[in-house]
Amino acid sequence: MSTVFTRAALSTLLLASSAAYAAEFDPGIYVGSDIGRSSYSQPGVSNGDLALGLKLGYQATPNFGAEIIARSLSFRIDGLFSDSAYYPESHIGVAAVGKIPLNDRFSLYGRLGVGRTKMHSARVANKDQNETEALFGGGVSYAFSPKWQMSLEAIRFNKSELTLVTLGVQYNF
Repeated sequence: MSTVFTRAALSTLLLASSAAYAAEFDPGIYVGSDIGRSSYSQPGVSNGDLALGLKLGYQATPNFGAEIIARSLSFRIDGLFSDSAYYPESHIGVAAVGKIPLNDRFSLYGRLGVGRTKMHSARVANKDQNETEALFGGGVSYAFSPKWQMSLEAIRFNKSELTLVTLGVQYNF
C-alpha cells in the first residue's frame, strides 16, 4: 500500500513541477553576445585569436529556438607572401537551437546552422571570397534570472575546419 502511495505522490509531484515550469515559460525574443578563442589547423594562421559574436533569436518553445548570428573570427595571417590559401575572417548565418532544461537554472543545448563565411586571402593579389558552410555546436547555459543567462559553447565550422569556444551572455525580452 505504501509503495502505491509513494508512486502516486511522486507522479503528482513530477506532473506539478513540469506544469509549473511550463507555466513560467514565455516565448520571446532575446539578444546575446559572446567572446571566445578560435582554433584552426592550417599552417601560417595563428590560433587562439579573440573572436566576438552577436546573436538575435526567438525562443518559440522551452526546447526550440532560432537565431541570426554575426561573428568575427579574427585571424591574423602570419606570412602574407608565404601562402596562397584563404582563411576564415567573419561569419553571418542562421541557426536552429535545441535546448534540454536540466532544472530551472541549467540547460544543455545544441546548435545547427548555415551561413556565409568571409574568407580572407593571404596574398594581396587574390580577392577575398565568401563561402557557404554549415556549423554545429553544443553547450551549457546557466540562468541567473528569467531575463539573464550565461553560456559556455563549442562551435565547429565544417568547410573552414575551424573550432570556436565561447563564453556568452543573453538577455531575454
